[in-house]
Amino acid sequence: MPEKLTFDDIQRLRLAMAHAQDDSFFNHFKRLMRCRLRFDTFLIVRFDQGRPPEILNSWLPHAALHKDAMSQYVGGAYRLDPFYRYDSVPEGGGLYRLSEIAPDRFFSSAYYLQYYRRTRLCDEVGLLAPLPGGSVAHLSFSRLDKAGPYRRRELRCLEHHSPVLLELLQIYCIFRQQRSARDRRSEEPQQLDRIIGARAEESLGVSLTRRETQIAGLVLQGHSNASAALVLGISHETSRVHRRNTYRKLNITSQRELFALLRDLL
Repeated sequence: MPEKLTFDDIQRLRLAMAHAQDDSFFNHFKRLMRCRLRFDTFLIVRFDQGRPPEILNSWLPHAALHKDAMSQYVGGAYRLDPFYRYDSVPEGGGLYRLSEIAPDRFFSSAYYLQYYRRTRLCDEVGLLAPLPGGSVAHLSFSRLDKAGPYRRRELRCLEHHSPVLLELLQIYCIFRQQRSARDRRSEEPQQLDRIIGARAEESLGVSLTRRETQIAGLVLQGHSNASAALVLGISHETSRVHRRNTYRKLNITSQRELFALLRDLL
C-alpha cells in the first residue's frame, strides 16, 4: 500500500466515499484495502458498552477461521479481546496493531493459546473509531500464519492513510446505528399495524391495506398527516389520502372515533 495513490486507487476511494451510507459500502471498502494490502479476514464490528459485539459485516474465507470461532467470540471470548478492552481511543480514532495494545503476557495467556491461535491467525491490525453514545467501531484485518505478519512499510502506509479510512468507517457505522434505531422504533408500530388489520378484518368485516393499517396506528399514536408521512417515507398528500380512505372504510370521521373503535386493542 504505497503512500501515493494510483488512478485506480482514487476510483476505489471515490466509490467507497459515495457508498459510505448504504449496504454496498463493505465490499467497496474491502476492495479499496485489498488492492494494496494482503489480509485473510476483514470484519467491521461495533462495540457497545455492556453488550456483546455486533458483527456488522465480515469476510471470512472458508479456511480462515475454524467454524466455532466467531460464535465463541460473540458468546463471551470478546471480553478478553484487547481491541474490545482498549479504552484509550482518541476522539478521531486510531490504527492499532494487536501486539501494541495487548497486555505484556497476552501471547502466553490461555485466551491466546487456546482460542486465538486455534484460528491460525498470526497478526491483526485494527481501526478503532468512537461513535455516538459511547460505542466504538472496529475494523479488523488479520493474516494467517502462511502470510506472515504485517511488515513495517505496510503499517507505515496504513498509518499515513488512516485518517480517511477512519472517517469512512465512522460514517458507515453511524449510518448503521441510525438505521438500527429507526428499525427498533418501527417494531412497535408494525406490531400495532397487524393487530389493527386483523381486528378490522375479523370484527368489522373491513379489509385495510398495509399502508392504511400503518396510518391508523400512527394516528392512534398522535401523528399528524405530515408526521406520518415522514415516518413512512411518503408524501404529505399520499398520507392524507390513506387516512381519508381508512376513515371511509371504517365509517368514521375523526381520531377520537378511531380510538373508540379500537380502544379494547390498546
